[in-house]
Amino acid sequence: RGRDAEDRAAQYLESQGYTILARRHRTPAGEVDLIACDGEVLAFVEVKARASVGRGLFSLGERQAARIAAAAEYFTAENQEYADAMLRLDLIIIAPGQAPAHFRNAWQSDG
Repeated sequence: RGRDAEDRAAQYLESQGYTILARRHRTPAGEVDLIACDGEVLAFVEVKARASVGRGLFSLGERQAARIAAAAEYFTAENQEYADAMLRLDLIIIAPGQAPAHFRNAWQSDG
């Protein structure tokens, strides 16, 4: 179910003009489901498969988002060509019978 959701999310992002740079990217800080580029924006995307979009909205906790933000720092440190990119944490919710729901800037740290 999780991989199918990630595949749907990646297809959706590509249909919106994003380039998928990585899937299930692992770093010492944790894993990022998708890393996608949209012009000068580098989106670190968490994908959630839920029964409804509403349930998915509450599925990204502060701790998990902080882990993804730390993984984003590792990725940009390892890939200097993205050092000047704007970083963003997105959430895509995959719910049965619905189009993917894409929430840009789903979480922002104070730092």
